[in-house]
Amino acid sequence: MIKRLFITSALALCSMLVVTSVAAAPQLGMRTATQVSKAYELEQDDKLNQAITLLEGIKPSANYDKAYVARMLGIYYWQAELPEKAIKQLQIAVNTNAFEDEQDWQTERMLAELLLSKDKPEQALVHLDKLTQSAEANNISKEQITGVWLNKARAHYLLQQWKPLLAAINHYHQLDATPKLQPLTLQLTAELQLKRLKSGILTTQKLLALQPDNLMWWQQLSSLYMQTKQYKLALATLVSAERAGLELPENLQVSKAQLYSQQGVPEKAAQSYANLQVEASDINTIIKQARHWQMAREWSNAQKAWLAAARLNGKYYEEVARLELQQGDFKQALNSLNKVTGINKQEKLLLQVRAYVGLKDYAKATDVAQAAHREKPTTQTADWLQYLEQMSQSR
Repeated sequence: MIKRLFITSALALCSMLVVTSVAAAPQLGMRTATQVSKAYELEQDDKLNQAITLLEGIKPSANYDKAYVARMLGIYYWQAELPEKAIKQLQIAVNTNAFEDEQDWQTERMLAELLLSKDKPEQALVHLDKLTQSAEANNISKEQITGVWLNKARAHYLLQQWKPLLAAINHYHQLDATPKLQPLTLQLTAELQLKRLKSGILTTQKLLALQPDNLMWWQQLSSLYMQTKQYKLALATLVSAERAGLELPENLQVSKAQLYSQQGVPEKAAQSYANLQVEASDINTIIKQARHWQMAREWSNAQKAWLAAARLNGKYYEEVARLELQQGDFKQALNSLNKVTGINKQEKLLLQVRAYVGLKDYAKATDVAQAAHREKPTTQTADWLQYLEQMSQSR
């Protein structure tokens, strides 16, 4: 972007130089004027190297002629993709102090833009500061001054100077309040670095209005809402992105599921997890799916998810068995409990007691309850034994 802007301004000024050389004949020596006119004609005939050679051979003595030739050489070196030589010549043109008013300002602007395009922000800032200070006195157009403030912001960005960057962007916005991508992006970067999150939200909203199809801005806005504990808005942002036709990647699907869970909407949290392209071995996500289906009382979906987890780790057959007991599938609960691994033995025995009681097999339930009591006598095992004794007596 910077390079393109520089080429545009440089070529425009280059076209103006010959006209200036004729009009300013009393100021520009006749010999120099003749030679720069020839150089310009060569450049127009696509003979750039010959034009450069001609200009390099000019050795003017007058300051104005030196500055004029140096500026023209700087432009041609840039066109020839010789930026270091271009910088050197433009620096000569500026340091000569031969130009007046707008000519001086435009030459220094070219130098600043070229330095910036070659990642020399500190050197560029020296000239950019002078340009902003002298713009009004030289009757520079609003558009060009705006461009200088934007370049100042770019330079501060390269130097990671966030507060000066924001100051430059504020000057830019005072001259041009129309939302545009590059200045807003620079502004957002500085606001995030300075932890100015509320301002960052406003800037991101403007960027989103400019590029509603750019998922990055939706993600950034949702993230800023989360960082400022505005969780409903964070969730609404992700939902709005989907409604706008954008496909959320897995990390944002997970964020959406977590936000639904936090907002007390477990069924939508579970559905968000279910929409993920989950690897068969991704047990952590499968468990999250199962728990949210369970919180949403979606028993069938919860059971499927727990079964998937149990195939990866036998201890989750306990969760499968609990759901089967809850739904009255006592035989299947016993089968699941037989597959359980890695859980407390007494806990497993007590679950088996529940299954046998559900099947009205009180004798077997009593045997298992006694085994549980021998394993570790507790109030719960004692209560089961008392209950089962009463059931046996009543039959």
